[in-house]
Amino acid sequence: MFFFDESRETFQMFSLSHLLGDAFWVLAIVLLVLFRKKLRSCPKCDRVIRIFLAVAMLTLQTIFYIWTFWRGTASLELLPFGLCHLAMYLSAITLLTESKTLFKIVFPWAIIGALLSLTIADLTFEFPHFRYIHYFGNHGMFLFGNLYLVLVKGFRMNYKDFWFSGAVLIGLSIPVYFFNRAFDTNHLFLMHAPGGAETAFAFIGDWWLVALIALVFVLYHLIYLPFYLASHAKKRSPS
Repeated sequence: MFFFDESRETFQMFSLSHLLGDAFWVLAIVLLVLFRKKLRSCPKCDRVIRIFLAVAMLTLQTIFYIWTFWRGTASLELLPFGLCHLAMYLSAITLLTESKTLFKIVFPWAIIGALLSLTIADLTFEFPHFRYIHYFGNHGMFLFGNLYLVLVKGFRMNYKDFWFSGAVLIGLSIPVYFFNRAFDTNHLFLMHAPGGAETAFAFIGDWWLVALIALVFVLYHLIYLPFYLASHAKKRSPS
């Protein structure tokens, strides 16, 4: 079948199709920023966008599971223990329920997971294969969806919220680490860098886990920075 043509397993990181996949979501986010005020005044649009993103992500993920089992390549890596798996499912629930509690957990996960995955595309199939559409589609949608909740719905996080989200992630990482050790998996990339980036991070050697923790710590603070600047500017502005 056209969208499941196995001969399209020719994807290369930073190729034209990789850059175009990223460019699509950059454009979508730019449009979101430009039209955020109009979207705020359209409740029907809001409902359609949130439901579409959630249903589309879950549908693509279901097809991905079916395709993987059909190919006979299913493994324990399919379990939803990875950052992007968790971010996708929790983002879908958050978009449907508008839960601010879930948002405060998943927002940093979604931003970190999507940005790293869209930059270092751990992918083998080229466009228009389904796996390409699933990979760029789902990562882009949960990134877009979380930014939508901030830019249009006005969801916010403070510094304590970021620490809480990080604490939840650490709490999940502990059992996942031992699961990885027991079953030779790499959920949350706790054992080594993703396939597409292993060469680039080879110089770190056995210090990968320490480097990963440091990277996540820095990324959390970079994600918090816009919230801090917005809050600081609001306090300084005349009432």
